[in-house]
Amino acid sequence: MDNQNQAPVYIVTGATDATGTIIAKRLAAQGKPLIIACYNEQRGRDFAEKLKQTTLNHDISFVRLDLNSFAGVKDFCGKIQGLGRPVAALINNASYIARHSETSPDGYEKIVQVNFLSTVLLTLRLVPLMPEGAHIIFSTSLSRKLVSLPYEFPAVNSFIPLTAYAQSKQALTLMSIYISTVLRTKRIQVNCVNPGIISVGVARMSKWLESFGDYYQLVHDPSNGATAVIRALESADTGFIFKGSDTQVKTTTYLKNREVFIRLCNDTMRLLKKHLQ
Repeated sequence: MDNQNQAPVYIVTGATDATGTIIAKRLAAQGKPLIIACYNEQRGRDFAEKLKQTTLNHDISFVRLDLNSFAGVKDFCGKIQGLGRPVAALINNASYIARHSETSPDGYEKIVQVNFLSTVLLTLRLVPLMPEGAHIIFSTSLSRKLVSLPYEFPAVNSFIPLTAYAQSKQALTLMSIYISTVLRTKRIQVNCVNPGIISVGVARMSKWLESFGDYYQLVHDPSNGATAVIRALESADTGFIFKGSDTQVKTTTYLKNREVFIRLCNDTMRLLKKHLQ
């Protein structure tokens, strides 16, 4: 990517997963300056090169993003800042789920670290690079409706994979309300997209997920999530959850417990404060 080019960039995290590849392909085909952000360097570089060849859009590059730790997020943000280009959109598509409990380098359940804490930190650190009219998009999940946030969140005392995943997505959805409110005066649009009950690792987790019966049937085609993202990017609305090709609802519709919301926002911002300096 040419550092002298000042055109605002579109960042897609988890750009090599099922939904991420479709989002990236559609944006590349539109000629958008694109940053492929994912953990696997070889896959990311190969995908970026393939997009250049197939779309003839040469303003595409790969920057490695490690959401496993706050240090990884700060390293990525430093590289983006070094480009000297505004950020037109941050599409937080990356998600993580695992069968077994894992602790991140920062001491949190890895599912919560990747899907919630690091994603929020990434967003807040990139806000200063966003001009008026920029977009922030979070990938949520229908699974958030199956759980409630424990008082000690983001700590996870009893690990159940889908529960931890759903709690991380519920927390992210609630934080999007806070961020959209804070950034409203800056005219930065903050929305969520709902690609289905789960948008990551469906193939490798399918046998395990079948135990959840009807909920497993709610997994959508990845193109539905990509369509919702493109709709959100083309919208002037903020504070919504976009679903597929024709539906959107106010995120505050799902704000059932204001006390939990306030505690989550306060605790999260207090936890991330030192990483935002």
